[in-house]
Order: sequence, then structure tokens, then C-alpha cells
Amino acid sequence: MTIEFGLLGPVTLHVGGDQVALPGGRPRLLLAGLLLGRGRRVPADRLLSGLWADPPPSAQANLRTYVTRLRAALGPYRDRLTWVNSGYTLLVEPGELDLDRFESDVRDALGPGRATRPEQCADLLAAALRRWHGEAAEGLPRHGALGRSLDALDESRWMAVERYARTCVEAGRHQPAVAALRSLLADQPARESAWEGLVQALVSSGDRAEAMAALTAADAALLGAVGRRPGKVLREVERELLDGASGPARRPTPVVRDASPPEGTPSTLPPPVVLVGREHLLARVEAELGRANMIVLHGPAGVGKSALAGALATRLAPSCPGGQLYLDLCGSSPGLAPMTVEEAIGSLLRALGGDRSGGTPGAEAAELRVRAGERRVLVVLDNVVDAGQVRRLLSLLPGATVIVTSRTTLPTLDVTHLAVGTLGPEESVTLLARHAGPERFTGSARQAEALAALCGHLPLALRIVGARLAGHPEWTLAAMVARLADEQYRLDELSCDDLAVRASLAVTCDVLAERPGGPESLELFDRWGMVCAPVLGLDLARVLTGATARATRAALDRLADAGLVETCGMDRYRLHDLVRIFATERGRRDPAARVAAVHAARCYFLDTARRARDQIRPVSRRPSDGFVETPATVTFAHPQEALRWLETERDNLVAAARVAAQDGTPEGDLFAVRLCAELYPFLPMRGYYRELREVAGGALRSARRLGSRPDEATSLTYVAVARSRLGETDQAVDALLVALALREADGDLHEVAVTLDHLGVLLAAAGRLDEARTGFLRALEMHRRGDDRRRVGLTLNNLADVLLQLGQTGSALVHLRESLRLRRELGDELGLGITMVTMGQVYARRGQCRQAYGWLGRALTVARSTGNREAEWRVLTVRAEVHRATGQWRAAREDLHRALALSEQIGDVNGTREVRRALVVLRQPPDVPRTAAPAGEPAAVRGVAGR
Repeated sequence: MTIEFGLLGPVTLHVGGDQVALPGGRPRLLLAGLLLGRGRRVPADRLLSGLWADPPPSAQANLRTYVTRLRAALGPYRDRLTWVNSGYTLLVEPGELDLDRFESDVRDALGPGRATRPEQCADLLAAALRRWHGEAAEGLPRHGALGRSLDALDESRWMAVERYARTCVEAGRHQPAVAALRSLLADQPARESAWEGLVQALVSSGDRAEAMAALTAADAALLGAVGRRPGKVLREVERELLDGASGPARRPTPVVRDASPPEGTPSTLPPPVVLVGREHLLARVEAELGRANMIVLHGPAGVGKSALAGALATRLAPSCPGGQLYLDLCGSSPGLAPMTVEEAIGSLLRALGGDRSGGTPGAEAAELRVRAGERRVLVVLDNVVDAGQVRRLLSLLPGATVIVTSRTTLPTLDVTHLAVGTLGPEESVTLLARHAGPERFTGSARQAEALAALCGHLPLALRIVGARLAGHPEWTLAAMVARLADEQYRLDELSCDDLAVRASLAVTCDVLAERPGGPESLELFDRWGMVCAPVLGLDLARVLTGATARATRAALDRLADAGLVETCGMDRYRLHDLVRIFATERGRRDPAARVAAVHAARCYFLDTARRARDQIRPVSRRPSDGFVETPATVTFAHPQEALRWLETERDNLVAAARVAAQDGTPEGDLFAVRLCAELYPFLPMRGYYRELREVAGGALRSARRLGSRPDEATSLTYVAVARSRLGETDQAVDALLVALALREADGDLHEVAVTLDHLGVLLAAAGRLDEARTGFLRALEMHRRGDDRRRVGLTLNNLADVLLQLGQTGSALVHLRESLRLRRELGDELGLGITMVTMGQVYARRGQCRQAYGWLGRALTVARSTGNREAEWRVLTVRAEVHRATGQWRAAREDLHRALALSEQIGDVNGTREVRRALVVLRQPPDVPRTAAPAGEPAAVRGVAGR
């Protein structure tokens, strides 16, 4: 059985040769977004922004519903759609997506040697274009990055049409060229490059009258759509037609890409390099230069801007017979001062045959303008330091084709700009193999991928590693991976001859240091390296600098403009891996400043986490410590704000806990145990069990180094919660037994009771119901004695859950009613929702389905409003059982598929098993009796201790 996906027109799915009826609207748009991922993870945030212009509060839940419906549509291939690291992946094999086949056809058409065989090239492009059946994802709305990707897909189609028309003209096939361009212009009347192609095709065919009519139509279309007249190319053709200068119509000479410049033509281009993974970017730049004659390629150090510009210049050289000039302006050359404007003018003037001896700067500039205007010239201005270095120079080259490269964006230059980024994983391995030799990579795919990842997919780093491997045939890929694995020495390894990643980044910092505000920006950069936060937001940046929000935002903007940081959201920035290591190195240069920065960041993280937890579940007592932020940088008006902050800063909080636990200092250990306590219950309620296991494991080691038995017991408890949900029940019980022994040795009855609550939950999950009941009764007595009403409400819920499994529904209801009363009085929304789930389950077991539906509906509302994803999938699982009992099979199946998607998404191993068992039971006849969960099999819902 085969599967095929369609994006080049309406979104389609064929399984076994038959078209599958896809759900319309957003589920279909979701499939388009996943297909554009090409088998890679697509972040959930990217999907949400693509499905809605303004995502509603229910967007996350709706997304999960759409995923469930897509899985159903995939049929036997449903397992290809998976949740991976906060995103979704749809596995697509080669040849299954029409877009892949289209791009393969285009590559074949434009491959080496095709330019000398235009007939064959035209036939291949025609075959590629026949794969299109309308706009990309036709009929679906376009929002966010997904919308831009679909726009780019349409653009690749229009570019292929224009390329097809050119090759048809070169082959003497004027009629299909004209027909293709007229069809394109019917859809895209403001596309000037298509008008240029149409007019030139008509001129080439000898039909001057139609060419003049087309020029008139182009003038009207462009004026009406974009408010301007046609550009230089169309104006020149019009002048030639009016002057009669073009003579008899001639068939144009095919373009030969590797043609050498005519004798006497100045050419100072560097030797061409073979690019990897840049074909689409090259085509896009060529298309942009077809509409305008100047472009800026910008991107961070080492991404290969110069190589891209060189390859592009080689391809464009035949169309610029007046000369091809390359000039390195030394804006990123270690040890060299950037070239002045006067020096650049003189260099270009000499290359064009001018004599600058004794001339004034004004005279030289005038002569350059004249000489460049007399011919069609291509100029590459490489390594530009800032806009001021080339602004005047560009004004002297109005008719030339100019390619500028720079690490900064040069936004004030009124030309086309295009960002150049790192390579993809596959292209990175290909580039490594090209430099090191492909034979080294045979049978070593995993090590090759690891090596590319350690290079951050940065072309400069990949080139260095490839060169080092080529120079040492005895080195294995595994050995090179080992050399790069230690971040402390990675930049030492990424150096070969005159190439070095560290030196390249240092030049960027040196240039920034000379600019207004640069020293302040670099101070922020260094402090970021001191605290090792994965993402830097405006609030943390303010903490590190002590500056105002306005000044801090300006410093971050300067870092982004210099290519040192990447934006990843509003006022959110991240570092490329190698830049992060470089920042960490810089941060070590001032130990005293590092200590202060780390302490300030820890105060911010811990004190804000405390305020966030108090919004979700207030804490009555906390041990004092030195992590106090005065004044508070961030405060919260309600629980939803707190949850949003915790979600936004989650990666930073987990990283801060990890670094502190590895710090080996008393302050680091104390911070690790305190932060672990504040991140509970956020991490488990949102299903971040692996993060909880990591944070709690680090806190446990820190507590033992501190010699703090209470902190050790708390950390053991949280480790147990995480391990139990990850399917490690026996290890979780063992950890809680150790924690209980520590609490009993300390004589702290309150904490003994809390630990008994946690232990009871795990014993119940393991089917040891009598032991669980005994533990809950003991804990309940201690909580009542200490008048801890919140814990009494929690334990009553957990005890009722066990009684339900023992068949004692009447006693369970008595305890649940008291739990509900206490939790309402205390305003404990989180706990109230959990007790409502258990109430619904009790009524379901008693056969009172109407009451069960009522409680479960309220529980689902509370779970979603509080962001409790664990409770949400549990409610859905219980409600599915009620649906089954009432014969609503479809509703039951839909609830279970939603629950399965949720439990998989949050990584709840035990929860996923429960839902899968419920799906198996759903296939059984409805009269098959359900009994209490057998030993080792968790019931459908559990109370959660600590909530």
C-alpha cells in the first residue's frame, strides 16, 4: 500500500491509490504545514500562528483535535504523525510528496550542461509545471510563517514558469513561451519580470506590434497595482523598438554558464566554489536581481555569504560582459582595517582601466560613474562593515548589477535584502563529505550527523572540520566527534590555517565595539554568556544590565543587527550554539562580574517563580534564603499570567537549575533545591515529567551536598512523581520509601503526612489498594491534627479514589463531598477540578451517567482554564467510559483519541498505556463487566498528591 500527498494545488491525500476525504478548513491547513516541514519537527507555536491570525484561547486544544482527525485520515500510516519536543512531525518518504517531485524535475532541468540544450531543458520544466493544479494549498487561508511558506512555494512555481519561457525562447519555441507568460500574468499582473519575459519573447519572435502592445499593458498593470512605471529593462526595450535600433528579429544566443569573459573584459572574481544546499537561495537571488539590480546578502559570521555571492557572480557573469569585479571591503577580516570609500572607488576605477594617480576623490568618483555607465558591469562588494561604507559607492553604479555581503542587515540601503542562514542537517553532512572525502562517511551516518550538529550546521565550521579530517586520514569521525564534544575546547578545535570560528566572531565584536552603544551591547552579550540562559528575554536582560527597558531593547537590537543573536519572538532572543560558547568564553574573563550576574539572574528566576507558584497554589511557609529580588521585575495579576510566564521561561528555568546543580558551590546547591520546590506543581500539571526528573535529580544531589535532609526528602518525592509518570513505578516507590524514612527521622509530622499522600498514590497505581488506603487514612489523621485543611481536601480525594476501586462508592462519595467543600472554601481551583473528575468517575461506576456527565463537564472546564493537561486527558478518558456505557461509540473514540494525543504530547508513559488500554476495551461488547483495576494496572484516573 502506498501513500501520496499533494500540496501543488488543493491539499490531497491518497492511500493505496484512493483519494481520502480530508476534513476541510484548518485540519487541511495543518496537513499543509506539516508537509512543508519535509519530515522535520514543526513547532506547535508555528502551527498555531499558521492556523489562526489571532489564535483563540482554545487554540491548543483545537490543534490536538485536528491532529487526531488527521491521524484518522492517515489510516494505516497514522503512526507517521508524532509529537516530538513541543512540535509535530509527519514522516514523508522520498517521492510521496508532489512538491519533492516538482523540485527534482526542476533540478534535472537546470543541471550541469542543460544550458547548452534548451529544448531538453524546456521539456523537463514543462513536465515539472504539469504537477501544479492551482495555488499551493489552494483555497486555504494564509497566516504567519506557514502563509509565507506557501507564498514562497507559489513564487517557486512562477520562477519556474519564467525559466521555462526563457528556455523556450532559446530553443526557438516562441508560441509556448508567450502562452505560458500570458497565463502567468493573468494571475500576477504586477509581476514585472514576467512582463519583461513576455516582451522579450515577442521581440525575439519578430512580432513588434504585439511587443509594443504588451509594453502598454505592462505600464497600465504596474501603475495600477504598485503605483509606478516599468523599470529599466522594459524602458530600454521600448526605446529600442521606438528607435528601430534592434534591427531584424534575431534568435537570442543561449546562455552558457561556464563561458569565459571575452578578451579584454576586466574580471577580478575569485575562483568559483561549489555550493551545497543553496540552490533554492541562488534561484531566489537571481529572481530578485531580475527585478532590481542591487541586493544585500546579510547573515551572521560563517554562514557562507561570500561563497554564495561568488557562485552567484559566476552564474551572472555572461549577462554582464562589461566586466565582473570583486572587492573585499575588509569589514570582517581579522587584523585588517575596513576599506574607506575612497580606497574602494580607486580599486574599482583601476579595475575598469582608469588611472587614479593625482586625481581628486571627486574626479575619481565621476570617472568611475562614467566608466561603469558605459558597460554592463557586475560588482561584488564583499564584507561590508556598515551602510556608510557603500552608500556613496552604490550611487556611482546605478546601472551595474551589484551584490553586497555584510554581517549587518544594512537596513538603510534602499535595495533588496536577503538573509542567509545555516544549512540543514543533510546539506551539512554533504558539505563535510565534500571537504573530507565521501568515503569517510560510508556507514557512519550517525557520527556524521552528530559532527554536523556539533558544528552548528555553520558552513565555516563544517569547512574547517572537513579540512582537518582531510589532513588527517587516520582520524575517524567518532574521534572528531569526541574532540568537539567538550564545549570548553570546541572553539579551539574549530580552527585550521587562517580559518577560525573564534576569530571570525571576535571581529564582529570588535566592529560592534566601535559603534555608538556598542560597548553597552557587548556588556549585555558577555553577561548573557555568564548566566548561560538558552533564551534571553527583555526582563532578564534588564536584570543583567540594570538599564531601562528602552535602553535594554536598543542594546538587544544592536546585537541582532550585528548578527550575534537571533530573534525568536517579541523581545526574545537566542544564540547559535557556537556563538553561545563564544559568549561563555567572554563571560569568564571577569570572575567578579560573573558571580554578580549569576546571582542577579538566580534572584530573578527564583523570586519570580515563587510569585508565579503562589498564583497557582499558594505556599504558607518557606525557608529563608538570599535569593530576593528588590524591586520585583515581573509581577502577576492572576494565575493565567503566572502560567504564561512559567511556560515562556521554562527552558531558562530548567537550564538555570541544571547549571546550579553542576556548579558545585553552596549558593548553586541552595538555588537548585529552592527552584525545584517552586517549579512543582507547574511541571507535572503541564506534563513536563522529564524536565521534573532532571530538575529534581539535580536538586537531590545538591541537597545531599548541603547535608539537608528535608531538602533531600522533598527532592526524592519530586523524583518519584516524575518517575512514576514515566513508567518507572518500582523506582518511584523506592524513592518515596527513602523520603518517608527521612521525614520520620526528622519527626516532622506534616511532611510525613505529605509523603504518605504521594506514596499512597503510587501504591494505588500499582494495585496495592489496601496499603494505599492505610497510608491515606494515616495521612488524613495527621492533616486533621495539624488543621491543614488544604491537605485534608487533597487526601480525601485520594482516599475516595482508592475506595472507588475497592467498590465502596458510597464511602467514596462521602469523602468527595467533604473534599469539594474544603476546596471551594479555600478557592483551590486546581484541586477542585481533580475532585470533580473523581466525582464523575464514582457516578459513572454507579451507573448514574447523567450526574457523571455533569461533573466531568465541569472538571474539563476547570482543567483547561488552569492549564492542567494531565487532568484534561484523565477527564476525557473517564468520559469516554461513560460514552461507551451509553452506547455513544463515536464520541467515546473521539475522546480517547484526544486523550491519547495529550498523554503522548506531555510524555506521560503510564497515561499513554491507560488510554491505549481504554481503546482496546472500547472494542469489546458493552456488556463486558469492568472490575477494579488489577494489580499493576492503574485505574482510569488517580488523585495527584501535592496538588
